[in-house]
Amino acid sequence: MTSRDPWSARNSIYAAPPAKSAPAKPPRARMGFLSFVWKFIRGMCTAVGAMVIITSLIIFWTFSSALQNVEAKAGLPEKFVLYMDLDGNLGDLAREASLADPFVGPGPTLKDFLDSLERARTDKRVQGVYARMEGGGYALAHIQEVRAAIQKFRESGKFTYVYSSSYGDAGGLGNYYLALAFEQIWMQPMGVVAITGLNAELPFLRSVMDKIGVEPLFFQRKEFKSAYENITHSGMTEPNRKMTEYLVKDLTDTLAQEISADLAMKPEEFKALVDKGLFTAQEALEAGLIHYADYADILVQEINSIVNGDPEMDAEYIKFSDYIREGRPKENIFGNDMFANLASGENSKKKKGQDVQDPPSVALIYAVGVIMPSEGDDSPSLFDDGIAAANQIAGALIEASQDEDIKAVVLRVDSPGGSPVASETILRAVQLVQMEGKQVIVSMGPTAASGGYWISAYADQIFVLPTTVTGSIGVVGGKFSMQALWSILGVNWERIQWGTNAGMWSSNTPFSESEAERINAMLDNVYNNFVERVAIGRNMTPDEVDRIAGGRIWTGKSAVKIGLADRLGGLNDALDYAAKQLGKNSRQDIQVVIMPKPLAPFERFLNMLEQQVYAHNALRTQAHVMEAIQPYMAEMAILQNPQNYSVYAPVDVKP
Repeated sequence: MTSRDPWSARNSIYAAPPAKSAPAKPPRARMGFLSFVWKFIRGMCTAVGAMVIITSLIIFWTFSSALQNVEAKAGLPEKFVLYMDLDGNLGDLAREASLADPFVGPGPTLKDFLDSLERARTDKRVQGVYARMEGGGYALAHIQEVRAAIQKFRESGKFTYVYSSSYGDAGGLGNYYLALAFEQIWMQPMGVVAITGLNAELPFLRSVMDKIGVEPLFFQRKEFKSAYENITHSGMTEPNRKMTEYLVKDLTDTLAQEISADLAMKPEEFKALVDKGLFTAQEALEAGLIHYADYADILVQEINSIVNGDPEMDAEYIKFSDYIREGRPKENIFGNDMFANLASGENSKKKKGQDVQDPPSVALIYAVGVIMPSEGDDSPSLFDDGIAAANQIAGALIEASQDEDIKAVVLRVDSPGGSPVASETILRAVQLVQMEGKQVIVSMGPTAASGGYWISAYADQIFVLPTTVTGSIGVVGGKFSMQALWSILGVNWERIQWGTNAGMWSSNTPFSESEAERINAMLDNVYNNFVERVAIGRNMTPDEVDRIAGGRIWTGKSAVKIGLADRLGGLNDALDYAAKQLGKNSRQDIQVVIMPKPLAPFERFLNMLEQQVYAHNALRTQAHVMEAIQPYMAEMAILQNPQNYSVYAPVDVKP
């Protein structure tokens, strides 16, 4: 008998019944048990392996961040050139690690940049600055603060050279405006200088809305509050046009005045260059827009000659990010103050033979992003600048009010606004600080409009940059009605409600007369309270505030003129002012305490892991979509098989 494969012995639906003389043996229970044990062991090994991998990642990520600081502090050369990469990645808050880029270190903040450049001014090791500008772009207000720091550095007599393949080749003035702060501007021979001016383009979508049957129903307070105008109108309203034209003119006047001064020409001469717009390298040289049209290696040789006296002897170049890390305080990877003090030997405030008198402390608190009650109200990825969480900001303000070591607060605001309730929470916390006899000084960054101004209204002093966008004291609210869209699609909605205005926020119908009355009453209440708070904070009457409010946007320069701000200046100017209020000469004589305290590397890693929640939220959103269409899918099933649902009576009551 020939041998057969093992599978041939098994029963098949095509096989003959087995002989009764050879009954099949019962399966062995022991093999099933061993299989279960094997699966359990394999699962445990998988889990342990996963834990080992995760732990290794935690250790690697945590210590890599700390080691960067250790390497930076290990010692820089005795003589070097600072190398800057001006790529547009600079803001008030550091770029944090994310699941998309988990190993990025804490990026430099604007304060890091300004403080380090100021330190480099008197650092004998620093011979000069070599900057590369390739792509990216900064907010105008940030450019003004960086320009001021570079110009201050130049007073030391050290060189500052900037190089780019082109300046503003995508249009605009921003990058070239920044480059003018440097002593020499270099550009590749095939590059271009684009100084095409400023423009504001706004898309209007009302015609599209009408075509698809969606009616935007929004009410504004007042005529200049144009937040939703691009969907409620098919073109600019006169108030919006007037405001936008004034805004562009005000910004242009500031830029033209400063740029023409840098170029040592009259504003009308610079305007003639702007009207031309685009310049080749040779044309830019002839117009005096750049100093050299040459290659980067030639500039490096020039720097070598300055530093070493020999163009062929390479100078030492240190990345500005490394120089920033060298100047940062020692960082405890776990964020525990006790461990940090023990590790650094600073657990005592006294040195041998003398007392250490700590300088007065000033809290620096950031309100950056869309103002929401808490960070969990929306995924930060929805907004370019993230979330300014009222619970965190107000908590930091209250902590500063109760901390005896904190003598004043500087609130840095870069926010287009958001929730009036969240804004009021922060404003109340500002009051609590002032009730403790501590001044609150606001430093406005690129934007402090609407809710961003609301939280600033009670400040003892408000600092703005000339190009800060602020004001917008107004409110807008409403909804979309998709009634016409449903009619086009043939969908008929029926409603059973309890309460006259129960369907107020339904997108299936427009506002009824009573619903519209309630919405307008709410908006009037918010607007009147907004005006009242500004009047109290700025020592004006409500009528005086109303004349400059109405939702109108102002530049920082104009805000000072009309009384919405007190002084022109950046973050460092606000800190200097706080120091002088405490009897000190400048910010160098105070201790600036950032609140809430920045996260340590290990804490940042845990925070990054929490971002998995947002991935979960994305899946949950999909689930909500399925939940929304589930009733219609069920109705389709009923229509297809009505006999199966004879006693089906769905009831869906929503409060």
